[in-house]
Amino acid sequence: MPRSALPVFIAAVMMTMLAGCASGPFPSVQTALESFNQTLRSLPGVEASSLDRPPVDGAVKVDLVVTLAEEVTEEELADIGDYASTFPTVQLDKGQWAGTVELRLAGSAYSYFDLTTPESLHAQLGYWRELAAVGFESISTRTYSAPVSAGMFEVTDQASGAAADGLTSRETEAQPSETQAPGDPAPATVSPTGSSAPSLSAAARGRLVVVELSSEERGDSERTTQLLETARAIHDPGAATGEWDLMGLAPFTTGQFVQSELPTAEQVEFVRETSAVFDESEQLASVHVRVDDSALGGTQVNVTAFDDTMQGIKAGEAAKVFRETVEWQELRDLVPELQRTNRDFSVNFVGNNLTGLGVFELKFGVRDCEFWSGSQWPDLTRELQLTWGSSLDGAGALTMAEQVCADQR
Repeated sequence: MPRSALPVFIAAVMMTMLAGCASGPFPSVQTALESFNQTLRSLPGVEASSLDRPPVDGAVKVDLVVTLAEEVTEEELADIGDYASTFPTVQLDKGQWAGTVELRLAGSAYSYFDLTTPESLHAQLGYWRELAAVGFESISTRTYSAPVSAGMFEVTDQASGAAADGLTSRETEAQPSETQAPGDPAPATVSPTGSSAPSLSAAARGRLVVVELSSEERGDSERTTQLLETARAIHDPGAATGEWDLMGLAPFTTGQFVQSELPTAEQVEFVRETSAVFDESEQLASVHVRVDDSALGGTQVNVTAFDDTMQGIKAGEAAKVFRETVEWQELRDLVPELQRTNRDFSVNFVGNNLTGLGVFELKFGVRDCEFWSGSQWPDLTRELQLTWGSSLDGAGALTMAEQVCADQR
């Protein structure tokens, strides 16, 4: 072959190879996904849509993210929701499976498709759209599954594998979970290679709504109250179970409410008052208040603060030094505040690192008229127990505590 013809021959071979690659090893999968995406993009009210493929354990999970136009109408949103909910029915090739479907509108997100009828989906989408227009920083609506077991965490000193601070705990905090709720019928599943799956779940599941306040509003309780009152005026299609998370009710404060409806003004005020107990702490990192009024629930308060006086001390000195901190007095003030709610409660306080022991962590609470805590800090535990006992209508003796508590309930 003449040398002058060699570049032409190589170029021809490369063009043939590229043409072969263009069809891809899975042409039907690419066609199905792209066809679905193109149709979705053509719907009124859709600004953009994308297919994300993050690898999960060797398989490829395909997530659908739809960006909505800010002026999307209720009718357009219903049509978009109907079509997006059929995404799990798109035939995927082996090794690929349909992941989440998320609609995004001006910083807010919607991924609650575990509903039984198109009408219920339309109602939830309309409610989310109206909430997003109220003026919050963002509204996130997604599926919520109740935990396997709800209620307060308990501390036992006999359990093996004690934590570094000498406490062991079985924490059953009701965190949002993507697993199936106990007792719920199993939702419809979609085979990675099948195309006959229903567009909506065969069983409705709970709803989680996360409301985030802007940084300007977090210190303005009046403005927050106005926004929440506006939100309460919107018709809520409701949910059988669920949770509302309000982020930014006060500086460093998150309120979680295990219920399907928007928290009342009184519930919001309770979280604010709980957080206000720690106003004197200049090194407060976070206050997390979780309110669950179910039979197995209660109030959980998780506090994180980093006081310089506790930095790097030895375990034997921890209790003595902690008594000199602002946070210790605030914890003592918190006990009667929580007792006045007449519900079980637990508190988890996390402070600075201790020398050779990890962080300083103090857990205590009341469950079924019984005060409990760990034995790592016995003097602190005893003082907290006395504080609790004296908060029961002024009863100074712990021997009276159970009777007074029982009478209150």
